[in-house]
Amino acid sequence: MFQRSVLITLLLVPLLSSPARAQRIEGEWVGVADRHPDSGLPVTLRLRIHRQGDSLRVALSLPESRLIDLELPSPYSDSSHAIFKDNHLHLEFTPDIGLGFISRIVPREQERIVFDGDPSGEEIRGEIQITAYRSPIRLHKATHTSPLHDRNVRFYSDADSLPLGGGLLVPGGKGPFPAVVFVTGSDPDTREAWGIEAEALARKGIASLRYDKRGVGESSGASHDLASWDDLAGDAEGAAAFLRTLPDLIDAGRIGLIGQSQGTWIIAKVAARDPKIRFLVSISGSGISAAEQETYRTGALMKADGFTDAEVERARLFQRRKFQVAKTGLGWESLDSTMKRLRADSVRWFPGYGTGAAARSLSLLRLYGVLQFTYDPTRDVRRIKVPVLVVMGENDLVFPPQMVIEKMRRALLEGGNHDYTARVIPGAGHGLTSVQTIDGRPFRRAIDPEFLKTLVDWVSEKTRSR
Repeated sequence: MFQRSVLITLLLVPLLSSPARAQRIEGEWVGVADRHPDSGLPVTLRLRIHRQGDSLRVALSLPESRLIDLELPSPYSDSSHAIFKDNHLHLEFTPDIGLGFISRIVPREQERIVFDGDPSGEEIRGEIQITAYRSPIRLHKATHTSPLHDRNVRFYSDADSLPLGGGLLVPGGKGPFPAVVFVTGSDPDTREAWGIEAEALARKGIASLRYDKRGVGESSGASHDLASWDDLAGDAEGAAAFLRTLPDLIDAGRIGLIGQSQGTWIIAKVAARDPKIRFLVSISGSGISAAEQETYRTGALMKADGFTDAEVERARLFQRRKFQVAKTGLGWESLDSTMKRLRADSVRWFPGYGTGAAARSLSLLRLYGVLQFTYDPTRDVRRIKVPVLVVMGENDLVFPPQMVIEKMRRALLEGGNHDYTARVIPGAGHGLTSVQTIDGRPFRRAIDPEFLKTLVDWVSEKTRSR
């Protein structure tokens, strides 16, 4: 459930009159800003610029904030723009594009990313601005030289034999290595969603397989939104099975699963039925049903946005009623009438905050009820016999941290599993990101270093050769 990436069409007039100049700026450019935040990870910027017909496009990534590029123009903004003129590149991403990693921490009008740079040879010298943060930065053409080995792979889902594409990041040196499979949340994520975590693990000698969600990137299939969670579990099982076919690289006796948000439900399903999985990391999720989680999220987000307690309770009651109809199929006419009235009255919390999701018809509501809403992980968690780490952010607005921790603990103990570790990362949110500051002023959310250390240390301990 991470921040949408952005892709903006460059203005064309100067490019069409100067093809040599346009060619020089194409490619992938990466750099680290000179100015370090008050604490936490540095600011890394990546631009991917390419020609499409007579135009150039640019994709911007800020990996520490989980802002990762997509290969489409953004349909979300009328004012974000990019200009390449007189050998000067100007990119500006304005508030209407929806930059979640800086929302709610600065005034709306300051939710802005600006880059100015001048290409020269194999570098672009410029300045990056993210809200209150400004810094010189030099971008260099990406060379992809690293002691780590990241290779494209293809494997097949155990659910329906769909071909899936991914990246296998392997440490330098001689294997076989322990390995993890990353299973992402409900967004249409590619393999890059957990790149920083994968690199941190690789530096400790742990390989990782990250794959594009079905219907995304190089993975086949219909939209993942139309897949059951058993389908998605089959994808993760296929990934683990693929790793076991690489005995020279991967130690089949030390393979674990790391899931985030929706992915925590998926890995619980897999670990419950695959005794070969050796450990489990649940990040920002599991323990409660999808209906409970969505009801919590509705209220938590509304409270953060200043709704009254009465409005929050009304929205939560609506959610519970909706999920009951999804489960039973009964009461649709009354629910539909209520939704029409809420929409006609322009009630602010409807259909926002997830309250109107998957409720356009009884058939669609029932479909999502079968595929997702009714899943409760408790029975699967009781069957998990391997070490489990649960990491939650203190300020998670999507899953209730303490409820998740306690319900996971109780279910594991009921199944006889005492190898359970729980950590709450102070100040972190759902993506295990925390607010970074510059000169004491907040400017963005970025991956929390304490979370990164917790993850790497625990997985390193559990995969240590015995």
